[in-house]
Amino acid sequence: MTIQHIPDAQQDRRALLLLVNDDQRLLLCGTCCGERTLPSIHVGTDGEPQRLAREHLAQTFGIHTPRLTAVRGVHTTAAGQTWQHERVTETHALIWRITDQEARSACGRAGRHSLWSLDDLRLHRRQVTPQGVITLLAGFLEGWLPDGSHSLH
Repeated sequence: MTIQHIPDAQQDRRALLLLVNDDQRLLLCGTCCGERTLPSIHVGTDGEPQRLAREHLAQTFGIHTPRLTAVRGVHTTAAGQTWQHERVTETHALIWRITDQEARSACGRAGRHSLWSLDDLRLHRRQVTPQGVITLLAGFLEGWLPDGSHSLH
């Protein structure tokens, strides 16, 4: 019997959570192979990224009142780039404002997390995955990126 591959009709969706505290520092997850990553969640084909992100932030970091900003990034892979997840993926980069106290608590609660300034991110760009969010965050923090969704290609 031959098994036929039936491609998924919808995209695999994920969300990157850019948590920025009052001191303009970004919360990064600990090192793996010399890299730092952003907290992220799997949204699935029909999940609501903002709602699932809020639930994840409350459960994982104890952050119950994050403030979603109006700037966000969206990256969709092309059909030929689907090697990692074997299908087209859509990634939402959501920027959340958190307090300094929430940031410190998240660093202590979740293990190997740290806070990096925009200068740190620029200086150590190659140590952060995905690198493309640094430009999105810079545009948000420096005020030159208008509100709304921006393509991350």
